[in-house]
Amino acid sequence: MKSSGKAPTTAVWVISLILYVLALLAHFAVIHIDAQLATWSWIIGFGLLLLACRVRGL
Repeated sequence: MKSSGKAPTTAVWVISLILYVLALLAHFAVIHIDAQLATWSWIIGFGLLLLACRVRGL
């Protein structure tokens, strides 16, 4: 199925979801990673998702 309009592709959704889950697991101490890495993972994931909504074909 081809996406139409400015909706993000499946790959962008999956990458954003993985980064968000990584940050969520680090926040609840399920995994132990550096706090800055956890913070930047959700910031980058959210930014990527916002960018994908504005740029056609991303």
